[in-house]
Parts: sequence; C-alpha cells; structure tokens
Amino acid sequence: MKCCIVRDLLPGYLDGLTSEETSEDVKAHLEDCAACRMVYEQMSAVLSEKMLPEKKEVDFLRKLKIRIRQRYVFGAFLICALLSGVVGFLKSCDLPVSYDPEKMTVELFQNACTPNEYGLMQWVGVDTLDSGTAEAAARGDYDTINEIRLVLKGCVRSDDFTSRGRTIQRDGETVRVVYYCYTRSLWNSLFHPGEDGFVNSLIHQGAIYEKNLFRESLENYEPQMREIYYLPMGNMNRMGKLSDEAFDAQRENAVLVWSGKI
Repeated sequence: MKCCIVRDLLPGYLDGLTSEETSEDVKAHLEDCAACRMVYEQMSAVLSEKMLPEKKEVDFLRKLKIRIRQRYVFGAFLICALLSGVVGFLKSCDLPVSYDPEKMTVELFQNACTPNEYGLMQWVGVDTLDSGTAEAAARGDYDTINEIRLVLKGCVRSDDFTSRGRTIQRDGETVRVVYYCYTRSLWNSLFHPGEDGFVNSLIHQGAIYEKNLFRESLENYEPQMREIYYLPMGNMNRMGKLSDEAFDAQRENAVLVWSGKI
C-alpha cells in the first residue's frame, strides 16, 4: 500500500471507520514506514488534544449529576427526619385537661390481702372478689385496708394520665402530697379534637392510686395523712427536681380533691 493512500486513510483509521481488512493493511504499513508512522503519531496527538476538553466536560457533568443526586437524597432524608421529629413531639407533648369537679373525683375503697392463683398474698379490691372471698374478708379472715381510687364520672377527652407524689414534713407533721392530672397529647388535640376515646381503659374506669400491691402484712402499717390535688400540668417528671418546699408550694396552683388519714 502506497504512502499517499495510507495517509489519506489515517483520519478514518484513527476514528475506527475503516474496514477490518483495510485497518490491518494500514497497521502493517505503519510498522514498516517511519515517515507514515510519524504522521500517524502527529495526527493522534492532535486528536487527543481535541478530545481532552470533551472528556473533561463529560466528567464534570457526571460529577455534577452525582452531587445533585446526593443532595436530593440528603434533602429527602433531612425532611423525613424533621417530619419524624415533629410527629414525635406532637405525640409526646401532653396538654393538661382542665379540672372538672362534676366528672373528676376520688373515692375510698377497701383492699383485702388474699391469695392469688399462685398462692401469693396480693392486695385486691374487695369489690372485685368473688362472693365467698368477700365474705371471708368481711369476717376478718384477711387483712383489709382502705385505699384511694381516682374515678371519672364522664368523658373528659383524655388519652393519658400523669401523677407525682412525695412524702414531706409540714409544720412537724408527715404528709403524703399527691398531684395528678389527666392529659391529652398535642397530636390528638390537633388532629382528633372531637374523639372521646381513652388509650388506657384504667383512665376511664378509675386507676387505683398509691396502692401497695404485694404488702405481706399490716403489722408495721400506720395510717398516714394524705392530700390529693389536681394540678393542670402536662409533664410532672420535672417536679422530681424540686425541693420539698417547692414541691409542696405547687398546691397554690392545684385544686384539693381529697384529704384524710388512711
């Protein structure tokens, strides 16, 4: 193959447009002809310089797409995290239910220390015992003690219950001060304002409060002065950090529901 023909074919050869047979002939000629090989190398260098900016542009666009995709993913993750945080806050933020003396009250009831199905002595409300066990408790066969039960006489649109109690010294007397409050989550207040349901059935039925479930006997038991207050406070955990004086002072913001020595 003549040099003039090879040089005419070099552009197509470099672009991979020549046939397989022609490419083999050009390749063989370049191996034997130094002059044509020099032309080929010069043309290859020029072609590489032209392709380099294009390659850089393609690489830049590819990296830009990757960065944009990463930012979209991060943004979506951040939005999901923020939404989860907002939902968690709305569901964990408890709003106090205003005190309603017509619906919220307490009552005394009698507990009896009776054996359960495993033979362990357990304090159980006399009004929940079967007739035989209740009669035995009435005869004095079992230790009995008065306890306090919180009762709702009507729906107050509450879905939870919070309380805090502490035994303090006031004017030389030992007093058990108890604050309690029915609450409703901010989530339910915003999105279910008209629903009257209760998450915990005990809230509606009247949870037994300040009760020792497994007291073995009354041998060392002494009645104690107790004061039960309704304090409109959504989260009472922070009251654990108060001093006895500050804890007792919360009575100024509360309603006395019951007091007595039991």
